[in-house]
Amino acid sequence: MIICPAMWRVAPVVFALLLCLCQPSLGGDGADLRRRAEAGDAAALFELGKAYQTGDGVGRDQRRALGYYERAAALDHWPAVNNLAAAFERGDGVKADPSRAEALYARAAAAGQMVAQYNLSALLLKRQAGSETDARAAALMRQAAEQGHINAQIALASLLQSGRGVDAAPEAALDWLRKAAATGCAPARTALAYAYQRGVGAPANLTAAIALYRQAAEAGDATAQYNLGLRYARGEGVARDDAVALQWFVKAADQDFPHALNALGVLYERGTVAPQNHAEALRLYRLAAERGNVDGQTNLGIALRDGAHAPADPAQAAMWLTLAAAQPAGDAARAALERLRQTMPPARLRKAQEMAGRWRPRPPARGGVTATEAQGCPNG
Repeated sequence: MIICPAMWRVAPVVFALLLCLCQPSLGGDGADLRRRAEAGDAAALFELGKAYQTGDGVGRDQRRALGYYERAAALDHWPAVNNLAAAFERGDGVKADPSRAEALYARAAAAGQMVAQYNLSALLLKRQAGSETDARAAALMRQAAEQGHINAQIALASLLQSGRGVDAAPEAALDWLRKAAATGCAPARTALAYAYQRGVGAPANLTAAIALYRQAAEAGDATAQYNLGLRYARGEGVARDDAVALQWFVKAADQDFPHALNALGVLYERGTVAPQNHAEALRLYRLAAERGNVDGQTNLGIALRDGAHAPADPAQAAMWLTLAAAQPAGDAARAALERLRQTMPPARLRKAQEMAGRWRPRPPARGGVTATEAQGCPNG
């Protein structure tokens, strides 16, 4: 079996939809909270919405949560407006309605609600619409960052690094990352480590990068765990140690981190540090592939094409290789797909392409790549 040569990719930091769940509790017993809510207290309505959304002291009930959020939103409670918008964005308890989500985010963002500013910016950036939309998104991200929103500071740094919606300013990006990392936020430390590793905004400093990766990894950040494992797998800035690399990859994979799932699959395929287990390698490649990881899709496609350790399935192979080949880092998949095309009937190839067109990624079971309150990253 051919293992994708670009299997050891550095994992960047990504944006994520955020809820307002970090507001201080009103205190008091549940009956008192309900009395306040029934009297039209917006903050109490919001607290009850949170309780039903998270299952805190009551059975989790997203529909009831949204009912309370709607009543609080009607009273201009901006965190409630944000959480209601988030439900419409992802279709949680209601039919997904991106237009309504955008309108609600915009309403709360205009009132200065920093989580809504972040979420609206992220929503606009997902569209890849063009310079005017990107500029609006960057302005919103800056507003949230200037209010101290840590995820927004990380995201604004990314925009300043790439020049999307703003003039590229890598030194300013590094300043924002340092500010975010100084709060103790593990994903912010990961993002700062990534900048130091790549020399963005300052000369490359692998020693500083590894120290930050280690801090974030020990705090439970899956991206840092994977990237630290990568340093040991490559012997970059540390003595090469495949056993230590395996330990960090396992920790990240336990959080369903796609890069780590693929990396573990490679280790099981090779059998150099973990016992060789082709079935387990294939399972891990599939998990990574289902979450959109280009290397997992490539490795799974090659395995199904060649039938070396699983029944050959050219149609499935072509589907996974087509998906991987469409990604910017899909060079290996494009080469593998071209080889498959030479032997595959056109009708079956078209069917595989149709399957690829219908495919949708499966979200990770756990969000190991986002800043959370538990990791020292209050987001509102």
